[in-house]
Amino acid sequence: MDPPINLVWGKPAPSLLPVSELAQTMQILLSSPDTATDALEYGDPTGPPALRDQLAQWLTGFYGTPNATDEICITAGASQGLAVVLQVLSDPLYTQRVWVVTPCFHLGCKTFEDAGLAGKLCAVPETDTGIDLDHLERELLQFESESSVNAAPGAHQQPQTAKLIDPARKFYKHLIYLVPTFANPSGRTVPLVQRQRLISLARRFDALVISDDIYDHLPYPPVVESDSKPLTAAAIVPRFVDIERTMSSSRSDHGFGHTLSIGSFSKMIGPGVRTGWISASPRLTLALAGAGASQSGGCPSQLGSALVAEFMAAGHLARHVQHTLLPAYARRRGLMAAAVRDLLESLGARVVEDGEGRAGGFFLWLQLPPGLDGARVAARCATSAALAVLPGVAFEVPSDRHGKLGPYLRLCFAWEEEANIRRGIQRLATVVGGYAVRRGR
Repeated sequence: MDPPINLVWGKPAPSLLPVSELAQTMQILLSSPDTATDALEYGDPTGPPALRDQLAQWLTGFYGTPNATDEICITAGASQGLAVVLQVLSDPLYTQRVWVVTPCFHLGCKTFEDAGLAGKLCAVPETDTGIDLDHLERELLQFESESSVNAAPGAHQQPQTAKLIDPARKFYKHLIYLVPTFANPSGRTVPLVQRQRLISLARRFDALVISDDIYDHLPYPPVVESDSKPLTAAAIVPRFVDIERTMSSSRSDHGFGHTLSIGSFSKMIGPGVRTGWISASPRLTLALAGAGASQSGGCPSQLGSALVAEFMAAGHLARHVQHTLLPAYARRRGLMAAAVRDLLESLGARVVEDGEGRAGGFFLWLQLPPGLDGARVAARCATSAALAVLPGVAFEVPSDRHGKLGPYLRLCFAWEEEANIRRGIQRLATVVGGYAVRRGR
């Protein structure tokens, strides 16, 4: 029996983990009593100053805009970062809707549900050129209109909250969640003009844009020549939080802002380090650091943060991204895209490309031939081809399904070694071809 091939797991291949550099860094970190003590004791709730300083320099260089230490709060990865954002900045009664750009990160919705926001998640369609912001604006206007009609005539509505109101925090009426750069699963990137408009909508409707930016640092050309120059990482579009910093102050947010950026080292170093960050206004980062768990336990990733700070200071992160990750992911994506062209396009399948021809991240979004259902294809791949793929329906908002993602599959090229990528597409082509033969009978 053929060994299984996994095109589901969105994590780095074992061969891409910087094991020796991490071992060396940890040895240095723990060999000094001072640094070892700092790493192993409770830490600052906002995170170790050394890592925040390193990150401020890293983000300033990458995005080309100033990032200050007081605009950064350290987390235990993107997932924990999202959880603490919802814990501090949302309220099950006051927060009315969560607008999720769809297809969405399939594991993110549960975090909103755990925060008491189940039943409030609404899908906002992704388009070939970004987000359907006209749809979002119509829905927001309709919601505001219905809320006004339902309000008691002439009554001053005191905000109802399930949590205590704290002047050091802010609850937002709406949340907008998206992966705007090299999106999971579609690989698309939201252009600058749409980012600017979305911030304006957020300010108008008391919304917080939660931007999951974990793939920003993995851009590469769609096609890489064998003799090409070394790849360098630079932002292809500004983050929402950087754009808002250039705008005049909002009259309603009292310095909190309407955007934040969730970042993580999971895709650049390894998810096991459980270290990430949130970039936001200084007042908002202080609010996040004021979460009860952080006040009690300090930084949620104290040892991991100290390790990453030392790793960055030694130059390991920059070298690893430039010389290992970017070339590897560019090759892997190229291998998978070529295999799709060679083996699947003749069957009617195609890769959904970013509208600007950009590439990055971990995934290809495959549109199947007309009439094929992704869930059935994925199930057949698992039972008859020893191949794991994720169907498009997995990326719908659970409480707001529209059935438009049925003919899609998400394919990850990050986990499997390069030799297995084409083999995996060959197995997929065999399954898809089998359906085509049966339909032709």
